[in-house]
Amino acid sequence: MKKALCVLALTLAVVAPAFADDAKTIAQRLDDKWLEAFNKKDAAALTALYTADAVLLPQGTDQPIIGTENIRKFMDQMTKEKLENMVLPVAQANMIDPKSLYQVGTWAADAGGQHVTGTYLSVVVQDGANWKYRADTWNMMPPPAASATVGSTSTNK
Repeated sequence: MKKALCVLALTLAVVAPAFADDAKTIAQRLDDKWLEAFNKKDAAALTALYTADAVLLPQGTDQPIIGTENIRKFMDQMTKEKLENMVLPVAQANMIDPKSLYQVGTWAADAGGQHVTGTYLSVVVQDGANWKYRADTWNMMPPPAASATVGSTSTNK
């Protein structure tokens, strides 16, 4: 019995990290497909990466964007924005169960000569043979505060 427990513990110690690595690999592959479609300004391909009942909660919207048709309209608008050099590195991804995971990451892009960054959180599910976003939310970090220049005066005492 003791030997069986040791074997089980060792197996779990080896399998659990591999399971986590699989989640991150799955998440990064999906994000890479998203980036490829975004860089091509292909709203239809972007929309195809979401489940039919997916929910988007992008920064600046006052209502969730739900379902294929609404997501397609949103992606049509988003692909017209002047965002370039976007990156989406996955910081963490964990399996919820064998057919779903959540991921957390950062994003960065150049927008009209300004470098912008933010974070995102997505729930990804296996939809048939493909992995797709079920829920996707992101925000933008505020620009860095202007630093004080040498020789500037202040009225604060």
